Amino acid sequence: MSDLLDRTWRDAVAAEWMKVRSLRSTWAFLAGGTAATALGALILFMLVSSYDAATPAEQAKYETADPTVVTMPFVMFFVGAIGAMLVTSEYATRSIGPAMLAVPQRRLLLGAKATVAGLVGLGCGALFALLAFADARLLLGDRPKPINPWPQWTDAIPTVLCATVIVLVTCLVAMGVGAVVRSTAAALTIIGALVLVAPIFAHFLPTVWQLRLASILLPNLTPQLAGSDHPYLLSQGGAALVTAAYVLLALAAGAISFTRRDA
Repeated sequence: MSDLLDRTWRDAVAAEWMKVRSLRSTWAFLAGGTAATALGALILFMLVSSYDAATPAEQAKYETADPTVVTMPFVMFFVGAIGAMLVTSEYATRSIGPAMLAVPQRRLLLGAKATVAGLVGLGCGALFALLAFADARLLLGDRPKPINPWPQWTDAIPTVLCATVIVLVTCLVAMGVGAVVRSTAAALTIIGALVLVAPIFAHFLPTVWQLRLASILLPNLTPQLAGSDHPYLLSQGGAALVTAAYVLLALAAGAISFTRRDA
């Protein structure tokens, strides 16, 4: 029995991997992540040019030019969309029925989707985080703080690793949300609100509430996990707990919906 389950699991993961590679939307979203990274590099170039033209007194007032602040929320959205499409695309095309016939154990099927979503999030998160870091190193050069957040390249390692983790988490959360709402438009709206709209909305709140809300939003967990300079409220341990809570809540809600509702 265990051998049969192992074989079914491997086949389910292989099938889900084939699906995600065959979806045209996957490549469109990856292109969106690439465009976001290129746009972040352009904005950083303009910022560095402005910094070089400023007086020393003005340069001291510049904020940190961390490319993850501009680039990674959009990367999170595009990569998360791939995770959501692992579920919602099958409901849209009515192929979820045959998938459940092929793999009757719904939890196993959802676990296979979560595995592929995790692999996509990990791979894409690492790729785009490294690209953003490479752009920053190239454009910032040996410029000092405050504009350069990483005077030594090794200083960026925690941020790159934590940015990768947050993209992975976003992809899993998006998959869980997709399993609950079963609609691509609804899932993308929720993920977009979570990683793009909510951080902007938080800035319009009173300072106390701004920090409380902003500290638990996915894009802002990266600096808190990395332990870098930030204005937020969570310790590294607190940020890790919030990150884990995102995954557990989204996957638990997705599993309940996926296993108990009719296809």
